[in-house]
Amino acid sequence: MVTGELSRYALSIQSLVSLKAPAGSVLTWFCGVLIAKSLNNAFQAVMDNPKLQWAWVMGDDHVFAPETLLNLLDRQKDVVVPLCLNRVPPMDPTIIDHRYKRMKYIEELPLSGLYQLEPYETCGDAGLLIRRPVLERLGPEWYERKKSGAHSAEDQEFIAKIKDAGYAVFVDLDNPIGHIGSVNFMPMRKKTGWEVRLIGGGVRHICDLASMPRPKDAFVISDHAPPDVQCIGTELAFSAA
Repeated sequence: MVTGELSRYALSIQSLVSLKAPAGSVLTWFCGVLIAKSLNNAFQAVMDNPKLQWAWVMGDDHVFAPETLLNLLDRQKDVVVPLCLNRVPPMDPTIIDHRYKRMKYIEELPLSGLYQLEPYETCGDAGLLIRRPVLERLGPEWYERKKSGAHSAEDQEFIAKIKDAGYAVFVDLDNPIGHIGSVNFMPMRKKTGWEVRLIGGGVRHICDLASMPRPKDAFVISDHAPPDVQCIGTELAFSAA
């Protein structure tokens, strides 16, 4: 696991403790603001233990199902990531199409299966499952912070490095994960009545939600707590035999 001194979202920690992992899995946790350094330390922990055959990376602003890791392992790929969306508008997949210098539009993806990144594409590393032979070939400096500016983030640079080494990178469309973001709900007065404007990423307009017909008892305030939410997350490296 790689976080700052304070983890960002409780939902991510709830997701983490609900995670199902193979027997013998090891959780490593590194704290600090230097993400690339922390991830390199986590991968080195895998290399230092010959029994560990894969590593899994996750951020502390994500949620996902308890079976996500097991499902990714079942894909039997050297490198696979779950489908993840950008957490600020536009909320498209964290796949960059370098031909047009933009995120890949979600409508451009198939609806299921594994999507292999094109030669001109990279993606984020949230939920990245990477096998030991790949780490052995790319290390010991896996994340190169000084090069991250070429693709705006160290994760996109790392994915480019994996592809340059000849490995295919797959996006699992059947096991998506959530990306937690901050949204401002602003009441907007329009000619037709009140609407709710969603603003994310500071001042980016997401959409306007119009009210819908509903009975007077559609939303009743209850003294009962909501049911537990099963989810998963945290910038981590999780590895196992």
